[in-house]
Amino acid sequence: MALLTDLLLAGIAGWFAWSLHRTLPVSAHAARWWSRALGFAALSGLVGGLYHAFAPNFPSPVVSAWWRATLLIVCVVSLAMDCSLLHTALPAGRQRPWLAAVILKFAIFALAAIVLMDFAVVIVDYGLSLIAWAFAAALLRRPWSGWMLAGIGSSIVAAVIQQMRWDISSSFDHDDLYHVIQGLGFYGFYRAARRLSPPA
Repeated sequence: MALLTDLLLAGIAGWFAWSLHRTLPVSAHAARWWSRALGFAALSGLVGGLYHAFAPNFPSPVVSAWWRATLLIVCVVSLAMDCSLLHTALPAGRQRPWLAAVILKFAIFALAAIVLMDFAVVIVDYGLSLIAWAFAAALLRRPWSGWMLAGIGSSIVAAVIQQMRWDISSSFDHDDLYHVIQGLGFYGFYRAARRLSPPA
């Protein structure tokens, strides 16, 4: 079931990423960063789903490297979200110092993910990106704000369920539920990304 729900999540994210990439102009930098974020989310769903299904059949070093790769891809998702926020909230001339902070955040959490190999690390990284977007949505009150907050709300619910290990049944556990609810979050992000515009 983990494989199926992971593949479902990957398919949803991949479709949204492709739709944004195909229909948006090259100049829509903020939305294109969301396209990349959703594309890497699709990749993480694919790699993570295959991990859940087949990792027990491989030697321990392969399993460890596989899990680290999954976590690092999720860190890249957060990085792309942060880059999109810079293009949304700041004019081009004021982005450089914040870009350095975004890269530093990525490096810290990527290193922590490699060392600790704990999914909670990437949840915190992803959560910080969501918090930043939530503040931007509340403060800027742009046409995309409502959809962004809806996506953030769904993502928070999914993360809480996953971390609290709330299961529906033995055949549909907290990871499966996380994947399904996160798919709803991706829809909110997709709708928000289509409405993004650069700062005035």
